[in-house]
Amino acid sequence: MRRMDEMELRINEKGIKWSWAFMVFSLVIWGVYASIKTHEISLPAILFILQNLVYFFVTSVEKTRVGDERGKKQLLIYFGVLFFLLTFGAILGLTLGR
Repeated sequence: MRRMDEMELRINEKGIKWSWAFMVFSLVIWGVYASIKTHEISLPAILFILQNLVYFFVTSVEKTRVGDERGKKQLLIYFGVLFFLLTFGAILGLTLGR
């Protein structure tokens, strides 16, 4: 197995970037259309949200591994927001679900 040279690496990175952008825009358009039609959060919207959460989580972890202090701050912010949303969602679910 041979290693990619710099030109192949750039071509693959550009292809990955454009396919990612296409997928993001497709999910947004599909999610907005489905949300307008059904008045509920749809699977494409959930996939879009999860995709971005995974992306930002992985980039923060990699920044932390390299020694960038911003990665640690971002991770703390993400976990704080996630904790808040889960707590707030549980409270709403318990109070409105009755």
